[in-house]
Parts: sequence; structure tokens; C-alpha cells
Amino acid sequence: MSMGGYGGPSRRDVLRLGAAGLGAAAATVAGCVRRAGQTPVAVTPQPVVAPPAPFKVDIGLQSYSLRNFKSFDDVVAKMQEAGLHYVEFFGAHFPMGMKPDELAAAQAKLAAAQIKVNAYGVVGIGKDEAGVRRMFDFARKVGFDVYTAGPAPDAMDLLDKLVEEYKIKVAIHNHGPGDKTWGKTQQLLDGTKDHHRNVGACLDTGHLIRSGDDPIEAVRKLGAAGRLHAFHFKDVNPQGHDVVVGRGKTDLVAFFTAVKDVGFSGPFSLEYEIDANNPMPGIAQSVAAMREAIAKVA
Repeated sequence: MSMGGYGGPSRRDVLRLGAAGLGAAAATVAGCVRRAGQTPVAVTPQPVVAPPAPFKVDIGLQSYSLRNFKSFDDVVAKMQEAGLHYVEFFGAHFPMGMKPDELAAAQAKLAAAQIKVNAYGVVGIGKDEAGVRRMFDFARKVGFDVYTAGPAPDAMDLLDKLVEEYKIKVAIHNHGPGDKTWGKTQQLLDGTKDHHRNVGACLDTGHLIRSGDDPIEAVRKLGAAGRLHAFHFKDVNPQGHDVVVGRGKTDLVAFFTAVKDVGFSGPFSLEYEIDANNPMPGIAQSVAAMREAIAKVA
């Protein structure tokens, strides 16, 4: 067993002794198992299960809430004031017809303010394929993937084709009691059920209540069908008038419980349509009420 003349074990001896030690250890373990239960017990490694992701809603703002502020810079500043980092623009604040340098400048300002465009609308969609393609090309340039829309019923087949090609979602917006095509939950379900999975609903909760539907039930039905793609969130009083969120008919904890249960993760935009000349206090109070409810659900 000498190596190099100083009497230490050879490499072969080390390997032999190591194997013998492992065999003895295995025999000891097996012996313990046999003594405990008289028959060997196979130990199956248990898979590591990742904890579920915490529930969260990325509250954003439909920029129509700031419609009386015409400047893009004003909108960015107001969103920073509200501490919001997601926006669904409507056309007056972020027009599709911007020149490339104008779009680049606007995107740079949004990036500096840490604001992400996650949706755009509400847009009309008809059967003009070239026009819809221009819309979807704009979405690619900006980097959002949800249009809130009011499509014509005869445009649905065209949407099936283009939402697959562009990987864009179209979220159909309900517009209240006067909307004879998309005003009710069942109309949204029936009108989308035979179409591409990327065609779904943007639930306007205030308009839905005014139409006589329960937004919590709508969340559960549309979520179960895989057709819930976005929200325009409002709260209304018993008379159907918009109010600061948390002061109306909506049970916020029950509502966000439903949102959690269906696994919703798309654009969630507060659309605050009152106090157009001074909306920021109401926006701040509405966001605070929603965040409090979300924390309770989480």
C-alpha cells in the first residue's frame, strides 16, 4: 500500500475502501429499515412544489379619465402623481398617426416615468382588413397586446384571422343599456364563444351595473369561459351614477375575490369619469380603496 515511499494508501486502496464504506452504510440503512418494519421500504423522493404566486392586480388608468388634460406631458405627470405605472391610452392622448420621431419621444417619456402602455382603446373595428392591420402594426410598435374595442358583428371572422397572426387580444367593451350588441354579459359570452380565444371581453363594471347585470357574476362566467381579457373599472351608486370607488354598489372584496378565483392577469384600468376638471382626488381615493380590498383578498 505504499505510495511514493512514505507508506500512504494508494489511489486503488482509497477507492476500494471508499466503496466498502458506502456498502456498509447502505447495509446499515437497510438493516434499520428491516428492523423497523421487517421488510425494506422504498423511499420515493417528493417533488418540490413551488408556492403559488401571490395575488396582485396591476392597477392602471384609462387615460380618458384625464380627457380634459389635452397634453401628453400632463397625462404622464398626473399618472406619476397618482403613483400608477400602467396606462390604457385613448386616441386623443396617444394617436395612432404619430410620426416615428414623435412616437419615439413619447415612448422615451413613458419609460423615464416607468409607465407601461398595456392596452389601447376603445376602438371601432370593421371589415376593412387593411385598417385593422394598421391598428395591429401600431400595437406591435408600441408594445401592448390588448385592444379594447367595439367590433361590428360581421368583423368577427376577420378578427379570428388577425388575432392569431399578430398574437393580439381584442377585448370587447360593453357600453351600457344603449348597447344592443355587447351590453350584457350573456351577449359577450354568446358573441365570442365560437371565436378565437384571443377575442374576449373588457368588462366595464359601471356600464354593466347600469344594464342590470352583476359584475361579480360576469367575472366568474367570463373567466370560466376564458373570455375575460381586460377591465374598465367604475363604481356606481343605486341611481346608476358614477362615484368614487368604494362609495357605490360594488362589494370590492367580493369582486376582487372573483378576480382572483378566475386567475385574471390582464390590463385592469380605472376609468374615472366624474370631476373631469379636477379628477386627481377621486382617482387617488379610488386607487386606495381598490388596493385595500386587494390586500384583504391576498
